[in-house]
Amino acid sequence: MKQHALALLVLSMATNAPAAPAPARLKKGMAFQAADSELRRSGWLPQAMHVKHTYSYTGIEKTLLRSGVKGLEGCAVDRPVCIVHYAKGKACMRVLTWGEQVSVLSVDYWDKQCPPRDAL
Repeated sequence: MKQHALALLVLSMATNAPAAPAPARLKKGMAFQAADSELRRSGWLPQAMHVKHTYSYTGIEKTLLRSGVKGLEGCAVDRPVCIVHYAKGKACMRVLTWGEQVSVLSVDYWDKQCPPRDAL
């Protein structure tokens, strides 16, 4: 699963395609906590991840979960990048974050990609 998340991360960052239109007032570099609040106010809810499949969160993932981050798919092992998923109706929002602690976690990129089935 870690390899799958990292592959998704690399592919999404390697493309030159612009990020999905910003819901509400989402901005690159925005503090994750502020972005999460704004997304929720706009009707985007964190998606429950790894409910149907066995997955063991490690390291920074555990730290973020203990800090209240919801919708966490996973984090890269070689840099402080994590993937968080939101849904609004049938629409999906994947948010890539940068940072290793909630207090400094920021939005780096977002798109309309839904989580892979094996992450649900």
